[in-house]
Amino acid sequence: MKKALCFQCKQWSSDANICEYCEYIIHQAEKDKIKQKEEDKINPPKPPSFLSRAMDYLKTSKNLLFRLLYYILMSIWGIYVGIVMLILYIIASVVA
Repeated sequence: MKKALCFQCKQWSSDANICEYCEYIIHQAEKDKIKQKEEDKINPPKPPSFLSRAMDYLKTSKNLLFRLLYYILMSIWGIYVGIVMLILYIIASVVA
């Protein structure tokens, strides 16, 4: 069994995550979990927006037309982003 040295009471604990004598948290991952829980209580994560929920529904729908609509919308978005990147590339090459 793995033992860990507690930094607070300086005794060897048989639990590698939490000291069995003083209950000090030894393992960094456990400290991070507790810190994340405290931050989630203060600032809870925001629920997904309507658009992201709608796109997830279209992507995972059993209906073939809805999935087709999702891929059409994503194709249009990809073409739009490609055009914007091309315009920005041309502007950057002219300036430099």
